[in-house]
Amino acid sequence: APSILTRSRASQFLNRQRRANSMFEESKKGNLERECIEELCNKEEAREIFENNPETEYFYPRYVVHCISNAHCMYVKCTLSIYSAGISNQCHPLPCYKEGYERCIDGHGSFTCQCKPGWKGVRCEEDIDECLDPEYPAGCNQGCHNNPGSFRCLCEDGYRYSSNDQMHCTDINECLLYPSVCETAKCVNTPGKYECQCLLGFKYNFTSHSCSDVDECEWNVCAGECVNTPGSYSCHCNGRRGLRLAEDLHACERVPVCVQLYDYKHPEMLYLGEQFTGGPVIYLRYRLQTDNTRFAAEFDFRTFDPEGVVLYAESYSDLSSGPAWFMLGLRGGRIEVQFKNQHSLKVTSGGKAINDGQWHVISVDELESSISVKISKEAVMSINIPDSLFSYVDRKMDTKVYIAGLPNHTDSLIKPINPRLDGCIRGWNLMNQGASGVKEVIQEKESKHCFVNVERGTYFTGNGLAHFNIDYYSESDTWRVDLEMNIRPSSSTGVLFALVANDTVPLSVSVDLQVFLDGVSVATLQTLMLCYPERLAVALTVTPTTVELRANSSTSAYSLPDGALGQLNSTMMQPIRTYIGGLPDGIPLSSTPVSAFYHGCMDITINGQLLDFDEAVSKHNSIKSHSCPPVSPPDTKNNKPYQSPYRN
Repeated sequence: APSILTRSRASQFLNRQRRANSMFEESKKGNLERECIEELCNKEEAREIFENNPETEYFYPRYVVHCISNAHCMYVKCTLSIYSAGISNQCHPLPCYKEGYERCIDGHGSFTCQCKPGWKGVRCEEDIDECLDPEYPAGCNQGCHNNPGSFRCLCEDGYRYSSNDQMHCTDINECLLYPSVCETAKCVNTPGKYECQCLLGFKYNFTSHSCSDVDECEWNVCAGECVNTPGSYSCHCNGRRGLRLAEDLHACERVPVCVQLYDYKHPEMLYLGEQFTGGPVIYLRYRLQTDNTRFAAEFDFRTFDPEGVVLYAESYSDLSSGPAWFMLGLRGGRIEVQFKNQHSLKVTSGGKAINDGQWHVISVDELESSISVKISKEAVMSINIPDSLFSYVDRKMDTKVYIAGLPNHTDSLIKPINPRLDGCIRGWNLMNQGASGVKEVIQEKESKHCFVNVERGTYFTGNGLAHFNIDYYSESDTWRVDLEMNIRPSSSTGVLFALVANDTVPLSVSVDLQVFLDGVSVATLQTLMLCYPERLAVALTVTPTTVELRANSSTSAYSLPDGALGQLNSTMMQPIRTYIGGLPDGIPLSSTPVSAFYHGCMDITINGQLLDFDEAVSKHNSIKSHSCPPVSPPDTKNNKPYQSPYRN
């Protein structure tokens, strides 16, 4: 018969209060034997054991009939099989996560899910991320990719799994695996990849599979001009602008002066060689209105130059017969006079040579029937003239005087002369009018001033060059270059001598005594005499087979390999230009390592001929053909300072 629970027992089902017969029992998982066999349990406690309704509903009615209603069960231990024989298999339906469990174990009222590797949790529902979970490390030495229940080790590019496992990655040696991967370049294996290495100055082109030249000039590596070459590059500084390559071979720096010169100039000394054209440096016009006016000129004169025009005067008083003219100059260092008027045509020279670098007082006076020329008050010429040198018109004499050089329209000299003259005058008095008109012109223009002291030689200021046409086959069928130079450089770099063909420099010599063939140094002579106050004697002989360089007592002969002079030999058979003191515009800076203009003094003889720079095809106006400033001032005991004769 159905039993009716008392109110107190019925309330226990509603309250679901757990009993605690031992310490911390309520914190323990429900157990059928402990809760319902050793003790009596209510339905709520049974449900706590089974943790699901179906099994609880199956068990508890039978439990009530066989145990609770049976007073013996209170103290008699019942066999579990009596009450659990009819409990369904706890693994059906499957409580475990299908993807993660390996098998389910029925516990007769409970179950246990055994997980596959890579899963965890009561029902094996949690995937273990071996790539991140420190309790379950994957062990990959590079990349790791987590999969549900597993993982996969990944290898980076250039790596592969080792032969023993799928966890550790080892480098692939592409150079061994693919021997021709770099073609002609060198293959170098690196961790995870490889490099195709080319020689310095080249880079590997993966499109053409070859080494291509690197144009370093695109990186602006040079302060001056950059010239790219296969596998390399070179920096060049414009020596024509006074620059040279610095020690780092990239920057440019000013060419320093290594020997200071006593190059003081006086504003009241007129330099006669200002213009290489041979034109006058001063033009004066005198219109004098007295019957007693005659031509007269007096001045101090100094030169080392053997030939040139000191002054030229002309008058157009008689237009029917052309101008009357008078020329005073030097030839062979001696005074020469040429004049022409309506009565006479004469050339006269005389006196001692005065191109000794000393000051000489020169005076020219037209007398009543002669022209008197004096040197230091001593008459050296007296030239008879039947009438006055220049004619008068209405008791006026209109005379033009040109100092140094000839006017452009003059082509009627009796005896041709090179008008260019490297010399100085001071204390002049023309037409008995003193220095009127001259002093004011020259004082403000430095290029018209003379050095106070000079010595013999050709002076290069470092601003220009001279051009000559020289035949190197003049004495035989074989060309030969013989140079003899006395140099005193004021700067440590510069071009002394150069042969130029088109835009190439087949042969050149620099201040530091290097000989270059097409820009390549083939001979060098070390000396301590460069940048030294004393002059250095340098000689160079070049033939189709030899190069010999000499300086003072040192001589070096260079036996070049066969063919080294072949290009020069071919060039010498063509028209060639000779330059002294530098290279012309238009020559690439890369043609030769040295392009700076020479700065200093020089005498140069080529194939036995001493060069006169007044005879050059062209010459920079800054070059003094026959005079150099000294290194130090002269002895003041024997040389009194110049006192101007002018009085304000």
